[in-house]
Amino acid sequence: MSHYLRGILLLLSLFLLLHCQGSEVPSDDLVTRSLYGENTEQVVRVIGAKVINLDENPDLEAIVLSQSGQTEAISAYKKEGRTWKFLWKQEFNQLTLGSFYYDLKKLSWESGTIPGREKKILEGDCIRRVVLAELAGDSFNSVFVEVLSEEPPMGLFSIPFGYRKGVKILDGLQLKEHEELVRTKRLEFEYSPKEKSVRIFPTNPNYSQEFIFNGWEMIPNLPMQPVPSFVSLEVEPKLEIGKESKVTLQLKNRGNYTTVTYLSLSFPGDARIRLDENTKGLRFYNKGATVYNIVQNKQISSTQLLLEATKEGWGSNYKYGISFYYTPMTKENQRFLFRSSFKFYKEIVSIPNRFSINKTEIDQQGFHTYPMLMDVK
Repeated sequence: MSHYLRGILLLLSLFLLLHCQGSEVPSDDLVTRSLYGENTEQVVRVIGAKVINLDENPDLEAIVLSQSGQTEAISAYKKEGRTWKFLWKQEFNQLTLGSFYYDLKKLSWESGTIPGREKKILEGDCIRRVVLAELAGDSFNSVFVEVLSEEPPMGLFSIPFGYRKGVKILDGLQLKEHEELVRTKRLEFEYSPKEKSVRIFPTNPNYSQEFIFNGWEMIPNLPMQPVPSFVSLEVEPKLEIGKESKVTLQLKNRGNYTTVTYLSLSFPGDARIRLDENTKGLRFYNKGATVYNIVQNKQISSTQLLLEATKEGWGSNYKYGISFYYTPMTKENQRFLFRSSFKFYKEIVSIPNRFSINKTEIDQQGFHTYPMLMDVK
């Protein structure tokens, strides 16, 4: 091979190498501008980055852990051609940043490091651990982080947070007063690849609790509690004003067996609903019908269309579909509000509820619900 050809091949190889290296992860400058703006004077140190799939699109994303002053951030970027586009960020502040380790004997966070232990790629001072995990029903990864926090009188303690496509689905602050966290100063968690769920206090049988994803947020998997979870929403043909479409909501019980589960869909928009003659277990209430309001503790006159399904004997991991015919009369406000409930002894337990961290709306009966949009041509 001639020296000239070898030189050309060497230059080509060098170009390809530099090109690939430059596009492997977002640059420090892009991370800085994405977090704090184009003209920022903030100094950002990128601790680590990893390329992984974070949404339904097969194109890869990058998750980046960075530090600036007393703030650490986890941020996500989408690869578009040869460049990266900023998607979302989550920031955490700690009064005392520095090296800490968890002492199993003292059950506390101590200043310093463990000799011989090296930090992982995605491990900071405040964001102690990053777990990238695929949840039930998903084909991509969500992001779970263990965050070191400091509050009197507890001092230093760690709690988990979970994010799916940048939206919070698990909030460890809701468990801040948990007696085992108060005792151990660490709300440890682990991911189960088999169940695609997260378990807190996994090594303590007295406090171990599984959390499962219902399509909106992580829900405690409690005995005798069903967890109706979103699988799909099919509309055929696409909604068009004045024309009828068949709507099918597919759900899966990712919780436990229950004798009776109640499912409710209320419709704030101007529309008409029709049920198939052979439909069983599904009841339709027109506007003006009498329904119960839990806040007022009395019967009221319905102001919205309402569908209620009664599912008997719903086993764990079994699917159930709700189908109906829907005709939108206007383009605006075409959506429905979904909730589920079951009886636990004499109490009515609903999902979602006032403890939910995902976006919810109060329906005409006073219950928290998950809003679901339906696009109209």
